[in-house]
Amino acid sequence: MEKFGLWYLVFSLSYLFLFYLVAKRNENYRKFVLTGFVIIQFIYLAWRFVYTIPSGSIVETIAGSLLYLAEFMGFIQAFTLVILFWKPYKRKKKTVDELKVLPTVDILIATYNENIDILERTVVGCLSIDYPKELLKIYLCDDGDRSMVKKLAEKHHVEFIARPTHEHAKAGNLNYALTKTSGEIIVTQDADMVPKREFLQRTLGYFAQEDVGFIQTPQTFFNSDIFQHNLYLDSEINNEQDFFMRSLEEGKDQFNAVLYVGSNALFKRAALDSIGGFTTGVITEDMATGLLLQNNGWQGVFVNEALASGLSPETLADYVKQRDRWGRGNVQVAKKYTLKKLKNLTFIQKWFYLDGVLYWYSGMYKLIYLLCPFLYLVFNISSLKTTLAQLVIFWLPAFLSGSLMYKSVARKKYNSFISNIYELVTAPQVSWAVWKETLFSPKKNKKFHVTIKGIQGGKGYFDWRNCKIQILLLGLNCFALIYYIWQLDLSQLQWWNVLSINVYWLLYNIVSLTVAVCVAYERPRLPMIVPVEYQGKLMKEDQEIPVQINYLGEKSVTIIANQQDPYLSTLLDPEAGFLSFQKIKNVKLVRSRTINVAGKVEITFKIQKFSRKNHYRWLGLIYSDPTYGIGDIQSIRVKFYTIFKYIVKNRKDAQKNQQLLS
Repeated sequence: MEKFGLWYLVFSLSYLFLFYLVAKRNENYRKFVLTGFVIIQFIYLAWRFVYTIPSGSIVETIAGSLLYLAEFMGFIQAFTLVILFWKPYKRKKKTVDELKVLPTVDILIATYNENIDILERTVVGCLSIDYPKELLKIYLCDDGDRSMVKKLAEKHHVEFIARPTHEHAKAGNLNYALTKTSGEIIVTQDADMVPKREFLQRTLGYFAQEDVGFIQTPQTFFNSDIFQHNLYLDSEINNEQDFFMRSLEEGKDQFNAVLYVGSNALFKRAALDSIGGFTTGVITEDMATGLLLQNNGWQGVFVNEALASGLSPETLADYVKQRDRWGRGNVQVAKKYTLKKLKNLTFIQKWFYLDGVLYWYSGMYKLIYLLCPFLYLVFNISSLKTTLAQLVIFWLPAFLSGSLMYKSVARKKYNSFISNIYELVTAPQVSWAVWKETLFSPKKNKKFHVTIKGIQGGKGYFDWRNCKIQILLLGLNCFALIYYIWQLDLSQLQWWNVLSINVYWLLYNIVSLTVAVCVAYERPRLPMIVPVEYQGKLMKEDQEIPVQINYLGEKSVTIIANQQDPYLSTLLDPEAGFLSFQKIKNVKLVRSRTINVAGKVEITFKIQKFSRKNHYRWLGLIYSDPTYGIGDIQSIRVKFYTIFKYIVKNRKDAQKNQQLLS
């Protein structure tokens, strides 16, 4: 038996690493990694079920069964990725040239209580879209009865719609707008999502296929999410939604299982009419709408390009509210639209639908993983009956097969440790919300929360309210470690006591929970700036000064000059100047701050006044111009063993930058 175990360990690890390295060079070999993952996981789960669930007492049996259930459900969710990524897939690009006649397009910007500045840049982005103006209409659909929104519509000469009643939240708002518009194509745009110029040029062509009912583009973001920002890892990790928005949606596209995510999407009016408009009665009306369209035979298409970007939730409180809403909404959809009612969906579509719902119960599994070592070390309640040698033989290949499987399909957009942090941050709150929605009537828990965005401030604070359970769990795990050490008889300490799986499990939990708690410290947020490279001219004191523009903000611009620049003293003068670059002419600005960096001087100017035309062009350069890739993804670089080095380094840099806040 020992020889077989050693042979299995060596063979499985050799197989995994060999085909993982080959698959990095050629995606066609990824099937071998995925096959290895399924076989190794099956062997591991069979071994766990037969040999490792404790039977000493009822409590231990329950604890062991719950741990096994958590692992089994984790495998089921991972198996979905095997299906999605079994065959490399990339949809062939189409342009508007595929269409015989250009359709009329209505862009519906749904708004309720969003900041006017945020709403204005979305309107300007829509006005900048490259499409015949006589075929394009833009509607501000205000569900908040705000006169300022009507004035904004008048200012930019776009249509304004306000309904007399406010039932069914966003879905009701959009449905009312459908009765007041007539475009052949409907675009739904969230108030903070700014489309790029080529949004319609890159998407409309797919409607040349008659049965295409809707087209979804990814939600991408131009600000840092709470993990990137609060952990000082802005340039080291992706936005937490990138794996779903850019990888999972693309994988689902080949099975006509694309999820409509509420914004950055286009619909044939005929398709919406066939299901009675946007679905109401559930929080996640977007998910339900796409699901019913697919059930009615319409095709969904995913265009994997960053064609519109917006704001990711900027505080832990808003992030938790958003996930709470999504989790409850998925459960509501599952309760309202059972598989019996969705008879026209294929088996694989139903699988993805159920998998998406089951995901929201995974927070409970996280809590099980957090509590098992604590129960053993403090109360001697075992959830796992095995030896260290057996664990190495069966668990190590299973763990590595999962890690390498995720790496091979995620295209450097996934990190298991960072993903664990994402889930720990919301696991207690979302688990409670999902189970409450599952067990009770939605009428008792139907309040809709709008995610507040566009928050800035010069002071940090710690959000105790939204991480108190994580702090409690961290305290319990730390107590378990101290209690375990205190109980040790150091005079008779054996090496296997130190190598206890529960001890290392506990240490991993402590590290993970510590990072999750750190996310609750809300760092100050500075106004967003975009790195650019433009040559311009600054008129100041009757001099025309050539300048290198390196950063653009909505109300600021930063240029970099050499210490030996003959115009440096003039640039540093506090008197106002007039900047011209690209098609922007004579924008009035004044110097606000300076910083010396490696022999150069960074000079930031605040904008004093914009003409309407300059304002359009300025916002267009920041949000709508594809040149600088706003919203485009980057690859995860950070590793578990280097994350703290990056945090320390970037924390020091952030502290220097914070001193520049004015």
